[in-house]
Amino acid sequence: MKRIDVLRAFVLSAIAVFIGCTPVFAVDYYDDEYSDSEYEEYEEFEEYNFDTSWFEEHQMADEYIISNSSQLKGLVKLVNEAHYDGFNANQYEDFKGKTIKLTRDITLQENFTPIGRSEEIPFRGTFDGNGHEIKGLNVSENGGYAGLFGYLDGTVKNLEIEGTVKSSGPVCGAFAGYMMENALIWNCTSCAEVTGKAKTGGITGHNDGGTVARCVNYGNVKGTMKVGGVVGENWGTVQRCGNRGEVISSVRGATTYGTGGVCGRSVSQKSLIDRSFNTGRIISGTEGTGGICGYMNASGSEIISSYNTGQITVKNNSVINTDNIRGFAGGIVGIAGVKGVIIAECYNAGQIDNSDISGGIIGCYLNESKLEEEPYIRNNFYLSSSGLRGVGSDNAGKPQNYGEGTQKIAQAALINGSSKLGSAYMEDSQSYYGADGYPVLKWQKKLGKVESKRLTCIPENVQEELDRYIEKNPQNERPEATVLMFFDHSSFSSRAIGDYNEK
Repeated sequence: MKRIDVLRAFVLSAIAVFIGCTPVFAVDYYDDEYSDSEYEEYEEFEEYNFDTSWFEEHQMADEYIISNSSQLKGLVKLVNEAHYDGFNANQYEDFKGKTIKLTRDITLQENFTPIGRSEEIPFRGTFDGNGHEIKGLNVSENGGYAGLFGYLDGTVKNLEIEGTVKSSGPVCGAFAGYMMENALIWNCTSCAEVTGKAKTGGITGHNDGGTVARCVNYGNVKGTMKVGGVVGENWGTVQRCGNRGEVISSVRGATTYGTGGVCGRSVSQKSLIDRSFNTGRIISGTEGTGGICGYMNASGSEIISSYNTGQITVKNNSVINTDNIRGFAGGIVGIAGVKGVIIAECYNAGQIDNSDISGGIIGCYLNESKLEEEPYIRNNFYLSSSGLRGVGSDNAGKPQNYGEGTQKIAQAALINGSSKLGSAYMEDSQSYYGADGYPVLKWQKKLGKVESKRLTCIPENVQEELDRYIEKNPQNERPEATVLMFFDHSSFSSRAIGDYNEK
């Protein structure tokens, strides 16, 4: 629709309001040639087509606009498939230095092929979701890199995803299967169910030196090993991120590495998990399980100012697994496999069940020196009611509590003790931020109705029923917290709705 049409629409609308009539049209964007109803029909019709008309090969621009599913599929075609550009055959468009901006929510209605296929054929541009959502994402890969982006060497930002991502192979994540060193995923939210094998994460499967920042996952994540709520395997930076979905792994055996609320395995000297959290339940089959990270084995790798309140359950422990391989679980890290791993200003309030060896902070810490003599593990807390030691097993195979590095704390003291943890935290005794009343990170936002829906990924009809209940019970001063405490994030059964209505 042209600018003059918008001006005409505005004038007619003003006249209609003045004379008491109701306008019969609405305009959202001046650069869209379809009304909302026409747009829906257009998108359904064009679902099976690739639209690349928005991209002019010989009139290169710095920014391109995408507003429907066929145009998004056109991006897949431009990046993944070789084409003739008028001069050369077998050319691929990686969009390096270019921005793709989304101007509408998009609903996909069929299987989606990931954007970027390999190291040789990645996406190198910037995909700006512009605050919009891609709904109905359905990725099903037979061994390839799985995600909205298969192989990412660029930036994805300001985007939300809902749907499913599945792979019969490794390296699987909602936004990207594989992230290269210069890749960035920023300010993104996932409510997608992610299922893969090794290196499976709620946001990305493998982060090879890139950065994931200000991202939150609400969807369930399931893999074999190296499974994390945010990143499966991390060689880069995870900063100000969180997981609220269920994390499940299935394989037990030598070198199956880890399962974690934020990261399954973090193994580079430069790997960093900073100011991040997990509140989702973890059900692990691997030998190393942590509320934040399952396995760390590089001197210099860090977990700073991060917390876990999610329950950790270890399945297939050494009593019943055929290889008799022990499982180690820690409130923050399952296995810290080398001296020099840095864990500081973290806390765990999550319960640990069924592990062969459990520690309030670290399940197994393979370090030859005493913790009091080193600066690497410092100012971490776990609940004294857990009955655990801070470290489940040291280098000599003994449980230990080491000074200020792993401190017991009473529940009430932790709830009111954000100042003990450091400047990254603030108190939330009313549980407005979804951490069961425990301290939260200052960057976190309060959970409103929309956040509560994402937290459980519940259907719209269930959310509507809850909203009606809340409206009929205005005396409830904390409806968001009530919803969070009532719902188990892995279920939204009709029985639960019935129990809720009886209260």
